[in-house]
Amino acid sequence: AERRAAELDAADAESVGGLSRMGDSPEDGEMQVTDDPDEDVRGGEGFDSDENGQARRDFRLDKMSSVRPFEEHAFRAKKMLESEDYAGAALEGAAALSHLPDLAKVSLVQLVRGRALLHPLLFRVMRSDEGTVPARSEFRGAYEAFRLAAIMDPDNPEALMELERITELLKRLPESVAERVSTFKEAGGGESASHNHSHGHSHSHGHDDNSVQVATVKEHMREIEKGSGPDAGLDAGLDVVIVGAGAAGIGCAFSLIHVFRLDPSRVLILERGEKIGTSFRSWPDEMRFISPSFNSQGWTNSFDLNSIAYGTSPAYTLHSQHPSGAQYADYLSGLAEAAKLRVKLRTEVLNIVPGRWSTTEAGLFDVHVRAGSVWNDVVREETIRARYVVWAAGEFQYPRENCGAVAGAELCVHNSRVRSWASLDGDEHVIIGGYESGLDAAINLAKAGKQSTVLASTATWNVQTADPSTELAPYTAARLRKVTAAGFSPSPKLLAPLRVLRVERAEGGFNVTATWKAAERPPPEWSLRKPFECTSTPAGAEGSELVVHTAHPPVLCTGFEGSVASVARNLFDLTSGSEEAKSCLAGAPLLTSEDESTKVPGVFLVGPSVVHGEHSFCFIYKFRQRFGIVANAICRGLGRDTKAAVEILRKMNMYLDDLKCCEATCGEAC
Repeated sequence: AERRAAELDAADAESVGGLSRMGDSPEDGEMQVTDDPDEDVRGGEGFDSDENGQARRDFRLDKMSSVRPFEEHAFRAKKMLESEDYAGAALEGAAALSHLPDLAKVSLVQLVRGRALLHPLLFRVMRSDEGTVPARSEFRGAYEAFRLAAIMDPDNPEALMELERITELLKRLPESVAERVSTFKEAGGGESASHNHSHGHSHSHGHDDNSVQVATVKEHMREIEKGSGPDAGLDAGLDVVIVGAGAAGIGCAFSLIHVFRLDPSRVLILERGEKIGTSFRSWPDEMRFISPSFNSQGWTNSFDLNSIAYGTSPAYTLHSQHPSGAQYADYLSGLAEAAKLRVKLRTEVLNIVPGRWSTTEAGLFDVHVRAGSVWNDVVREETIRARYVVWAAGEFQYPRENCGAVAGAELCVHNSRVRSWASLDGDEHVIIGGYESGLDAAINLAKAGKQSTVLASTATWNVQTADPSTELAPYTAARLRKVTAAGFSPSPKLLAPLRVLRVERAEGGFNVTATWKAAERPPPEWSLRKPFECTSTPAGAEGSELVVHTAHPPVLCTGFEGSVASVARNLFDLTSGSEEAKSCLAGAPLLTSEDESTKVPGVFLVGPSVVHGEHSFCFIYKFRQRFGIVANAICRGLGRDTKAAVEILRKMNMYLDDLKCCEATCGEAC
């Protein structure tokens, strides 16, 4: 065994050198190539001294079967590179890499190792006297393990959580040990880990000052020791929990942290999906933003209509005027990463239980969640405590597809369930609903060579209103003109005004029964818009019945019930249907002027479900202007001075508290 180990050492020296152990170098966890043949594969503490040479060899023999193929391929790749056989070197290099462990698994090992190094230090902290708290440099191994775990698997929430916890701990360690961490800072501990060295010298390092800092560290440790999972310490209370990592959730978190300057570790976003922007990633492949993106910042007082944070632009980031859902989700992910927002993925909110509330003390909410692991199928239930909750779960994942939409809706397929119109079975389809979603479906089916018949309650293609939210977007109208132009085939058939009554099974498919409504007013004479006469079927007599047959399940484009009405009725009161005569927005959540629930104080709403009277904030360029309203209310409730932040947002056109500017648009349209 010793002879074989010596042969391997010699091979290491001749070829690519030994592999450093995972754990103690600044590149902790990386399979690092060195020039030192004595640097073998080592498994942990105790294998790095000459006294343990035999133990090192024994350990190496255990690992020989997995390490040897890597060394052989790496050696051959190096020789081929030297002989200018680049193709062969590339192949051998790929073969060598194939023998390295999966990074997600290495991340898990680093996480375990970091905790193993951290826990003894925490034990010492909790039992220390003033002046005997471990130096920051002693936390280097644990910090590096968590840092590398996060790098190797950025989707590992436990690694990110541990890294944030240890960083916060390092900030709280006494300044008297600052001189012992200079090497740690140089090795990558950074300002957040080493605190502000120069600033520390401006304070006294006396016994009283040190005692206060030690007490602060101990209090922080007590919070951490309340649990051992990835969210240990969360039950001590966050400032804000945001439900949903879409445009509204990411945008509101950005405002709270980067404008109102809340501590990023005190704001947590919960997302039940696998990635940020799950709803956008679920759009049909052909669906695009109807509001255009354009990077006009710097030349006007406005900025990109689809941006959720001033200073960012999807048009600039994605180089797309009408991004797809997947593209926009990438924009959100990039923004969240750059802004260092805390997002806990694969976490479904089960219930939100309000705590105490009074005029003098903010309440606490117990947010019960079901969290999934990032590397296995283990699911666990947890409770997260926060002083405020922001509901930002959106609408797209909660379609209106039950019998409330239309009788027989269970026989249909909702447009949000379609992954691609081109791959939808069948060459002819009936579409129920003629607003943006319905016409987008008809347009994309036509482009895919499929015939469609649109049954609409209103001829939206001929509607002209002052509010862009209640008429067909120019982008949709332009595309509709292309597929209804003379010579294009197959053009969609547009039928309106109709009230669809029911969907029934019939021989060879399905029957959709509707009745004709009263004739609609023609467009105003002064309008310069050309009506879509060539594809419109003449309306029947009011009250007469129309039956349309289709061989395939009809497509429901009847909108979305939304997350509030679907799963958050315990948090919000809704307007009653009896108010429909007064407003076209019946059933909307009832909110205060600061978008706080009238039912449960401390719960706020952001996103397209926000409604005030006849004013609907259903587009990003609308609801983004309410992020600051919510953030201001929360931060004032936390006792913070918000005047400067509000003034900044006003200058950015990101603080809409006076709705009089909308009365000539939304009010008239409704």
